[in-house]
Amino acid sequence: MTAESPGSGAASRPATRRRGPELEQAIFDAVFQQLTTVGYGRLTMDSVAATAGTGKGSLYRRWPDKNALIVDALRASLPSPSDVPPQGDLRSDLLALLTRIRDALESSYGVTFQALKAEPGPGAGLVHQAVRERVFAPYRELFLAALARGAAKGEVDPAVLTTVVANAGPAMLIHRYFLEGAGIPDDFVVDVVDQVLLRMVRP
Repeated sequence: MTAESPGSGAASRPATRRRGPELEQAIFDAVFQQLTTVGYGRLTMDSVAATAGTGKGSLYRRWPDKNALIVDALRASLPSPSDVPPQGDLRSDLLALLTRIRDALESSYGVTFQALKAEPGPGAGLVHQAVRERVFAPYRELFLAALARGAAKGEVDPAVLTTVVANAGPAMLIHRYFLEGAGIPDDFVVDVVDQVLLRMVRP
């Protein structure tokens, strides 16, 4: 089997004329299917194209190699900051942000994240890159904004408006998820907010 021949887990479908977001979603779904069935090492651009029911030219026009494709698929599956508008008070803001991250980690793509994280080689690095770029960086800004609103109301010590504090909540969830697996209960999210974050930031 050549480096770009379809992996044994590819479920070939007739090519369709899908375009735009519909085609992109089909390609990303195929990436996750291939990662789950054959793993990072045996996933190829050919196997993804066959599973998505499109030509591999559609992939190469957007992604130079499978690593770039996998990173974009992981990014797309992670929570977008625009999905979490301000809730009106500090505790509700923190709960909403952490719940959104938890739900994304436990989505149907969570198994793929676990598999990639556990696989030796570049797989774990791709997970870290996607989580860092899509979760830690943008959500850190949302946490800082929530803390700043709390500081303006006298609920937060201005001295704690730091990236270290803003990273604490997401880091605890991601640490729990990758070390203990899926199944982060609501009680854990609430405890992170009430027993850790709020105690850290109160004047």
